Amino acid sequence: DIISMKLLFIINPIAGKGKTKDAIPVIRNFCHQRGIQCTIMETLGPRDATRIVKEHCSAYSAVVAVGGDGTVLEVSNGLMDTDIPLGILPLGKGNDFARAMKIPVEFSQVENALKIIAENTAQNVDLVAFNGRVFLNIASVGFDAEIIQDLNKIKRFIKGKGAYLISVFLKFLTYKPKDVELLIDGEKKAAKVFLAAVCNGICYGGGMMINPKGSVTDGLLDVIMISPVPRYKIPFLLMKFIKGNHLSLPYVTSYQCKEVQISSKEPLAVNVDGESPMKTPITLLIKPLSMRVFGNT
Repeated sequence: DIISMKLLFIINPIAGKGKTKDAIPVIRNFCHQRGIQCTIMETLGPRDATRIVKEHCSAYSAVVAVGGDGTVLEVSNGLMDTDIPLGILPLGKGNDFARAMKIPVEFSQVENALKIIAENTAQNVDLVAFNGRVFLNIASVGFDAEIIQDLNKIKRFIKGKGAYLISVFLKFLTYKPKDVELLIDGEKKAAKVFLAAVCNGICYGGGMMINPKGSVTDGLLDVIMISPVPRYKIPFLLMKFIKGNHLSLPYVTSYQCKEVQISSKEPLAVNVDGESPMKTPITLLIKPLSMRVFGNT
């Protein structure tokens, strides 16, 4: 007698322009056909997903984040220190951790993403601990983190992709490289950077391959540092960057480590999985194979 799976779906109703709500009938139908018990709960605001998961997860075989990287970030924080696996229906803007787990990210593929949860065994992946929380994908300081920070201001006036493009354009015109000090496994490195990213996953920003050689199961953080580049070279850099062809460029350095501290004289914005809630200094520490996640890897 097979014990039926019990799945808790946490839906962020504003992720992916409301596509998450369109997925509800698909989820119900899929679970009904397979005899899976499902409960669907919608979040009401920031950090709500973490609260819901902490309160309810113990009654379920797995919890599924339905949304983007922000939803995955919150749900994984709710599941921290439990043995309950995380499933992902990637329906947000970026869906970058889902890409590292080879979960299909188009809305038309929701059923295939559900099949991964119903048919595969969850695998242990690395988490990154910071400030008493965890994240799964990528944290960064510099050009990209400032774009996210500005985006949150611009979004009050302009919605959707336009806000992002304006934010990138303004940052391109005004950005000044940042002085940072990194402590990489205890070794000090002071540098002026265009950006510095601390990676568990492989891509961010909706598929930009910052860390093409990354692995979410190797027990290591990848630190990718990009030195200041002349303004006219930034578009060229970004083109290389999107495809993951930047690691051999002379102004790119990479390190592997288990712990990295980032500090700076002036507090700098830190982007964690697309959210920008904090400033330097920050300490990031790998927690090897400490969360079970459904994927296709």
